[in-house]
Amino acid sequence: MEQPVGLQDDNKSSGAEIEEKETMALEFDIRDPKNQKTIAMVLVPVVILYAFFHFMIKPNIDTLKEKKVEVVKIKKRVDDIKKTLRNPEELTAEKALLDEQFKEIEILLPSEENVAVLLDQFSTVENDTKVYIVGFEAIESVEDEGKPYRANKYRLTVESGYHQYARFMSSVMSLPRIMSFTELVITLNTGQEQNADILEGLEDQPRTLKIECTLTTYVFKGFGNEGS
Repeated sequence: MEQPVGLQDDNKSSGAEIEEKETMALEFDIRDPKNQKTIAMVLVPVVILYAFFHFMIKPNIDTLKEKKVEVVKIKKRVDDIKKTLRNPEELTAEKALLDEQFKEIEILLPSEENVAVLLDQFSTVENDTKVYIVGFEAIESVEDEGKPYRANKYRLTVESGYHQYARFMSSVMSLPRIMSFTELVITLNTGQEQNADILEGLEDQPRTLKIECTLTTYVFKGFGNEGS
């Protein structure tokens, strides 16, 4: 059976292309130095590029990834620190508050004893509580090694009634000073009966009790390592 003329031409063209490719394959001999040179010219640059990427670029990429992770961690730490930090306005307000508290402490524990001011304070309390301070005498000044304060001791003698004495002690302990009372001795004031005529009209200021005690005030002297 005869094939159409067009189909025969197509078969002939396909057969010719196949024969041409087979001929080219046979002509390319890998053992041929020219062909080997051609192959080398193609492969060598590829090998060089691969080696450059593997030994130069890839390590830098890995390092960059690690640095990015570190940067993220550092940013997180910075954010956490910023959250814990207070702004300058808060710090300034806190400093002002601490300064005020320090001034109050300086009043309670002055750096030197002002006996005149102390006597004036006691005189005010004496009048307000209607007692009689009949004795106020300095005894001694004591400094203990290792303590930042000096203790000044005074012998205090007061005559008053029961209620007046209670108000007196309460008022003294409310003074802006750190003080303490020790060696307290309370006795009946026998001399009041002998002076009953003199005390007429002062019934709200009785002197039925005689109170003797040691009053201790404290003065800040500094710490042992100051000035060293």
